[in-house]
Amino acid sequence: MSVKGEKIKNDRSICLRRILACLSVLLTIAGQPVHADEFGLIAGEKSGYQRLALNYQTDPKWRGVLGGRPLDASLEYSLGMVRADSGNSDRELLQAGITLFARWWFAPDTGIELGSGANVFSGTHLGDKDISTAFHFGSSIGLFHRLQGTPWQLGLRLTHYSNAGIKDPNPGQDYLQLRASYVFP
Repeated sequence: MSVKGEKIKNDRSICLRRILACLSVLLTIAGQPVHADEFGLIAGEKSGYQRLALNYQTDPKWRGVLGGRPLDASLEYSLGMVRADSGNSDRELLQAGITLFARWWFAPDTGIELGSGANVFSGTHLGDKDISTAFHFGSSIGLFHRLQGTPWQLGLRLTHYSNAGIKDPNPGQDYLQLRASYVFP
């Protein structure tokens, strides 16, 4: 493995340890046992920027029917890190968010999800990108599938972060991500 490849591997290991430490602190402060509808890991990248996060999705807060198929809404809490391959400023920022997701189950174990939420980043510069504000809105669309007979769910999600023009510049950030979640009984 090249020196650069080894450095990337070490950077990812450090990133994952930071996420796990932050999640541990968050759960300790909350004083609640870990029990959720879903607990998972989401990872992705686009255009030289990567995102790795832990996500906790609640039991549905609302249930309905659309086109004869189940529709539900739940909250997703995420804690993670975004990273730039290069740049003169911060190459890594922590990110915490809360997102309302609507999920439509168009097949017994498969569905689409739409989400919109609020996110806070630990800085306003990521690599060579000036993101202007630490507060960003996040919008997501995804496809997911629960593996039949197992507690696992896999998905593909596209997420866009933007400060919605609160302050210029507003370059936004996009991530195409894979998601793996454990679904609690």
